[in-house]
Amino acid sequence: MPVSSQESGAYLDNAASRPVDPRVLAHLLEVSEALSRQGGNPSALHFGGRFAREQLEAARHQVGELLGAQAPEVIFTSGATESDSLAVGGALARFAELAADDSEASKPLMITSELEHPAVRKWADRAQELGFEVLWVPVTSDGQVSVSDLAQMLSELAAEPQRLVLASFLLVDNDTGVIQPVAELAALVRQAFPTALIHCDAAQAVGQIPVSFSELGVDALSLSGHKFGAPAGIGALVVRREYPLRSDRIGGGQERDLRSGTQAVAMAQALAKALELAVAEMGERQEYLESLKAETIAGLDSRVHVSSQAATSPHILHLLTPVTNPEVSLLVMDQNRVAVSAGSACSAGVARPVASLLAMGCDEDQAMGGLRVSFGPQNTSADVQAFLQALPKALDAALAFSARKERKTK
Repeated sequence: MPVSSQESGAYLDNAASRPVDPRVLAHLLEVSEALSRQGGNPSALHFGGRFAREQLEAARHQVGELLGAQAPEVIFTSGATESDSLAVGGALARFAELAADDSEASKPLMITSELEHPAVRKWADRAQELGFEVLWVPVTSDGQVSVSDLAQMLSELAAEPQRLVLASFLLVDNDTGVIQPVAELAALVRQAFPTALIHCDAAQAVGQIPVSFSELGVDALSLSGHKFGAPAGIGALVVRREYPLRSDRIGGGQERDLRSGTQAVAMAQALAKALELAVAEMGERQEYLESLKAETIAGLDSRVHVSSQAATSPHILHLLTPVTNPEVSLLVMDQNRVAVSAGSACSAGVARPVASLLAMGCDEDQAMGGLRVSFGPQNTSADVQAFLQALPKALDAALAFSARKERKTK
């Protein structure tokens, strides 16, 4: 496999995947080398297994401590998408028989919003197919899940205290970067439905803003290491031990029998190291990223506007452009050695309106014009200036393409 690419440019798509922190890479190699000298499966009883297990549990303890959770609550996964699926799909599986029972007048209920990652939204769609009822909490024009609307929805359900089985709210919007009032939303759900399970996708929050599992008041929380300096392929689901999950990962029973299979010890250590650095350096990094964001906003083309005035994570700037064919603008950006995105990379591949913008009340044309610029600690003012210089060219090319396309259809 080729590994020689040294292409340079302004990489401003850190919300999709941030470059691996060199210190994390060095730690990953150090642990990998130590493991390679003697081997060892962390489930084995011999000295090699004990060493691997010590490394694994040290990483688990560190991740838990940094996230305000207990070590046994940390389940290592491949990333937030898998964690979302384990938490949401695993919870719904516990109530599937109840949902499929035609004799039940009131179906078990899930509450979520249109802002969620596809891993949650698609499970909500699947839940409806299985017989669950799904309620979608409205979103404000600034991109926040509406606390007042959720309160109203919960009050209307108060007569059936056992009906709500699951609520899922993300902490930072993958597209707009808007910080969601998850602690407030979770408190409302907990007060009205004490037995309901509450999940939070924190993939764009962990390592970027302070996150405490205990203070959020949720039962499960998903995260991905490659969003804050670890390699892609390692993440975690922080989940309370009493959270009733039914996993399809049948095997040796590793990770509390939720994710069977031999654990990637060195990658777990890399996740812990990346989180340690991200938390320790958060204040200084936030200030720096906010300065890059402010510089970007100050130099924007007059045709471009910030999509929300709500509080956002320091690393994400989401813009509204007059473009309806984002592939063209992204191609021109790439030709100018600038990497940005039109939306979450997990939804990439086919141009479609940004779901968050639709939920905020934008029409389909407006929602096609979303542009996400996301910063990392390796970025500089030169990257911002490269983006600002390429932006008018990208807009002009995309608008000219649309005009030609429109003329051809007449």
